Amino acid sequence: MRRYFHAGLVSGLLLAGNIAYAAQIDESEINHPIGFAQRVDAASGGVAIAGVLGNLTGTEVDDTDYFVFHGMEGDVVTLDIDGGWGGVRSVDTVIAIFGGSNNAMLRMNDDAASIDEGSISRADARIDNFRLPASGYYIVSVSNYPRYFMNGGDVTNPSRYKNGDYKLVVSGVTSQVQQINIEIKPGNNGLAPINPRSNGKIPVALLSSAGFDAMNVDTRSVTFGPTGAEQSLSHCGRNGEDVNGDGRLDLVCHFENQKAGFAKGDLEGIVQGRMKYGTRFEGRGLLKVVPEKRDF
Repeated sequence: MRRYFHAGLVSGLLLAGNIAYAAQIDESEINHPIGFAQRVDAASGGVAIAGVLGNLTGTEVDDTDYFVFHGMEGDVVTLDIDGGWGGVRSVDTVIAIFGGSNNAMLRMNDDAASIDEGSISRADARIDNFRLPASGYYIVSVSNYPRYFMNGGDVTNPSRYKNGDYKLVVSGVTSQVQQINIEIKPGNNGLAPINPRSNGKIPVALLSSAGFDAMNVDTRSVTFGPTGAEQSLSHCGRNGEDVNGDGRLDLVCHFENQKAGFAKGDLEGIVQGRMKYGTRFEGRGLLKVVPEKRDF
């Protein structure tokens, strides 16, 4: 079943309590069972997710929500339900976090120990100060009382479902930046020459590897220049190409030379961006800035 959210409802949920978050997104179905968990980027300020168990029509349907995020070892995270009780349609929530290859349940909560900002009842479940034991992906899941979670992600009392809206806030997660290999001006022998006065474009290949699929890059996020933050992107190729002959499809993006802003003394170019599921990446490649021609 696919569900749709009313823009006014989502806005009201996210602005409740005048709390600002780095990312504010909607739940996207289908995000159950656990193998279909929705990917979210919870790093650098946290994420607030406007969600609904079932629907808000009054007809109860079976639903459990799962979200997956990447965290780093030692991150102390809080998983907080707000507005579940007292929202458009109240629901008594249960929350849990899973990790590892077998989706072992690491912690679960039914009623919070106290009422925090954004809640009017302890029925809004909350997991406070959970330390991630290793770097990797974790799944946070939301259900209704008395559907408690078990190892692997299934729930007890599967037929006792209730529907309602809620906001899930994930905070305390630090940013993962994946280092990737790039090739500036692919096919060029030696250091890539850059002429700061050129009005042309600089091609840069983002090279796929066993841990990086360049075809999953969010091309709208890609930046390139001496610091990596320069908004210089012209376009990326729609279809991948095997630039380095390793059998994997690489992504070639083209950047406006003037907007990249290289100058005498720069020794490398830096690409930064995000994957479609939120993970940040960075790649560095050596180059040489050729002498500028004098004006006569």
